[in-house]
Amino acid sequence: MDAQVLQKVCRQIYTRFPQIRGQKPKVKPQTEEIYLLVFEGRATTEDGKTLHHIVRATVTKTGKILKTTISR
Repeated sequence: MDAQVLQKVCRQIYTRFPQIRGQKPKVKPQTEEIYLLVFEGRATTEDGKTLHHIVRATVTKTGKILKTTISR
């Protein structure tokens, strides 16, 4: 995946999911045209507990986000 396309997709994901801002994704090719980006982050709740977030984004090689999911 092209670095500029990856940066563009990351900006869109960080805007939608601010709890993972700044985390670099793991990029896994699914086909020649489709990639899976996996972002992992942690957030702290008001009572001090830590939540582990995983955001998965299915993206074309041109940067179009096809699907996003988040674990909570």
